[in-house]
Order: sequence, then structure tokens, then C-alpha cells
Amino acid sequence: METLSGEKAWKQLQSHNRAYYQMFSAVYSGNPRDLKTTARNRSFWRRPSKQKIHVPIAADIAATSSDLLFGEEPQIDAVDEQEMPVETVQRRLEEISRHTNLHALLCEAAESCSALGDVYLKVMWDVTASSCPQIRVVQGDSAYPEYRLGMLRAIHIFTEIETDSETEVLRTHETYMPGAILTELYLGSDESLGLKLEDERLQEMGITPACPVPDGLMLAAHIPNIRPNRMFRGSYMGRSDFDNLRDLMDALDETYSSWIRDIRLGKARLLVPAEYLRRTGEDLFGNGRAVPTFEFDEDVETLVALDVDTDRGGNTITPSQFAIRADDHAKTCQDIVTKIVSGAGYAPQTFGINIEGMAQSGTALRIREKKSFSTTGKKQAYWQDSLETLITALIHLDASLYPDKGSEPGVHIHVRFPTIYTSDLPTMASALSMLTNAQAMSTEVKVQMLHPDWTQDQVACEVRRVLDEYRNGMG
Repeated sequence: METLSGEKAWKQLQSHNRAYYQMFSAVYSGNPRDLKTTARNRSFWRRPSKQKIHVPIAADIAATSSDLLFGEEPQIDAVDEQEMPVETVQRRLEEISRHTNLHALLCEAAESCSALGDVYLKVMWDVTASSCPQIRVVQGDSAYPEYRLGMLRAIHIFTEIETDSETEVLRTHETYMPGAILTELYLGSDESLGLKLEDERLQEMGITPACPVPDGLMLAAHIPNIRPNRMFRGSYMGRSDFDNLRDLMDALDETYSSWIRDIRLGKARLLVPAEYLRRTGEDLFGNGRAVPTFEFDEDVETLVALDVDTDRGGNTITPSQFAIRADDHAKTCQDIVTKIVSGAGYAPQTFGINIEGMAQSGTALRIREKKSFSTTGKKQAYWQDSLETLITALIHLDASLYPDKGSEPGVHIHVRFPTIYTSDLPTMASALSMLTNAQAMSTEVKVQMLHPDWTQDQVACEVRRVLDEYRNGMG
């Protein structure tokens, strides 16, 4: 299958970076230079100001998105063609998960995906140095996906390699495609991909230019945060949680900076004649200047009595202290934060807004945070499909590279997320009791409702124990 060349893939990636990723990367990182570069003309971050403060609401949204998706580790099961569990593969899968720290990698990837709108996972291996294949996270602004007829056909990954030069950048271009991983080496700059180097340079670095993959496996995955991308509706790129919220985030920074400016200007001041101030050291020891200079320490806490004649001009020391509009700024900031969070697809209560004095049941909690749960459910659909495909390919690769470790090629993977609807025990008990009295539910369904994260074997085992106890009690 013919794919995009490195130059064309790089051009597409840089175009999307400039149009989309950079503005959201700036509010996520909080880098002042990037905030200024990506801000609109005449907006807050473009205007000159003595002090600008960035409120990290974007980073908070991304971290919360990751927590909702992978706060609890998903259940990953290995099953055969008849959907029956395969214990040997399951043990090997758990070993690989521990060795690669899979849960932590998924949390990391989910946060980046929320911020930029896309993230990638790729499989790497070294049979001489590691006992299993490894999964690595690739940031959204370092890769470009290639789709054909709605199917992922290739992923182009660009990775910078450290060099001694300050102006030249050495980077690899990896093309992950079904059945192969192709690698090229380029020497360019920060903005330019540059000149393609000979394959001998790659081999000197221990990299194989063309690496065949058994069974036509695709060892990389593209996970969009959510679709559609509102700026590029016909593309397969994901949508950032910050989409259309950059102006509101700049307004929040401006409001909070104004609040801090009020605090700075609100410090108590004393307006005094120049002769009341302390003369500089140069004036005291003589510097030949006709007009003396004075200095004033604005943070001084001890005032020394002055020997002055107050009858001439009365009290010439005038106190000055401006009011700090704390309530006005706080209400404005909260209103902007609420709009940002809601625009990102989450309920304000998820971020601790408007929860004073609330102690609610699981039903009330579901109603109050329904928007957050709905957004998380949409994201889970993208993650589940990509993870099942990638981890299935990883197990097949593991069976080929490490044949005696427990993996089998005929196995596929199921990924199940924990329920995102939180139910308290009294609410669940009341519902089960009513359904039981109405004879509308079997014991198996009751156990499944109470333990939605259990496997079918665990549910069946619990059902047998419940029925055995019931029979013994009746006897």
C-alpha cells in the first residue's frame, strides 16, 4: 500500500499545528510567549501590561478528563473466538500491563488527548533488552494519521533526536502501517523537515529502515478526543476540549490579572512632601547635583517620628488606600469558569462549582453531573475501539517474538470501562428490593447491577454462593 511521503505528511502536520494545536497547547502549558504568539490581535495577551497572570483552567479540564476516563483502571480481558476467557494469555497480559505501567500511560495519553484533540499509541520492542513489547505515547502534534475510506491506513510519527547543533534538528519519520514499520532520517530545522539522509545513518543508530510486522498487524493507534472537529468538519482529526474557548480563557486571565492589580494598587500609601522622604546615599555624601533625590520604601512597616512644624501647613501627611473589588472580580471569574467548563462538555459541579452544602444521593448526583458523564461516555467509545485493536495486535506480536511466555495468536481483547454513574448503596438497595418484590429480576441480574465491573465468571460464582446460602437458610 502506498502512503504519503515524509515531506507531504510533515506539511500536513505543520498545517494542522498552526491552525489548531498551537493555540490550545499554549493555554494548556501556560507559556507566556506561546500565549502571546497565539492570541488574537488586540486581545489581552497581545496588549502591553505590567503584569499578566494565566489561570490554569485548561490544564484542570485536561486532568479532570483523564480522571473521568482512567481514574479507575479499565478491565482488559483476553478471550478466544468463542468469547471464552484464556487464562494463560490473561496472565501474560497482566504481566505486560505491569511491566509497561499501562494504566499510568493511559492517564498520560488521555490528558494530552483532551488538550490537543488527538493522541497516538505505538508498540515498540527490543527482544535483547525487554521481556515484552512496550507501549509508548505519541503526542498529537508529533504525528499525522492517514485514513482511506474511513479506515486508518497509516500513522506518520516524527521524533526529534538530540544533536549538538543549535540550528539543525535530526529527526526520524516512522510510518506505521499494516505489516510494516518504515523509518527515515531527516536533517532539518525546527520548522523544516529538511534533507533525507541515507539509510546507513539509521543502521549506525541501531534502527532498521524497513521492519516487517507479522500477520499484517498495525502496531499504532490514533485516538481522537471526540468528533467532529468543528474547524475541520470533514477530517478525521479529533476535537480539543478547549475548542472555541480560547477567547473565554483569555478573558479569565484578564479578569484575574485585574484582580491582582487591584490588590497591588490597594496597598496603603502615605502622600507626603518630598522633604519628608529619605535622601539617597549619594546626596548625603555629595554628588555635585543641584537637585537632591529621595527614595521611599513602599513595604516599610516602622514609621519614625518627624520633627516638623505642623502649624505651617497642618497635617501634610495624607493616607491613601484604594478599595479592592474582590467580590466583583470573584463573581466574574466564577461566571467565566462556569461557561468554560460547560463549553468543554462538563458539569460545573464536577469542578467543585456550586456544591456548597450539597450531600446528595447517587440519583441526584447522576442528574447533576449528567453532562460530564455523557461527555466521558462519548470519549470511551473512541478509546475502547482503539485499545482493543492495539492490544490485540500487541498480544499477537508477543506470541511471535516471545513464543513461550503465554500469548497466543488466535486471541482478541475486550476492554471494559468501569461504570461512570456513581450510585450510593441505599439507592441501589432500594431499587433492588423493589424489583425483587415485583419478581422482575433474577439473582444473576441483581449481582450484575451491584457489581457492574465483574466478569461473567465472577458473577456466576457469586450467584452460586447466594443461592447456596438461601437454600441453607430455608432448610
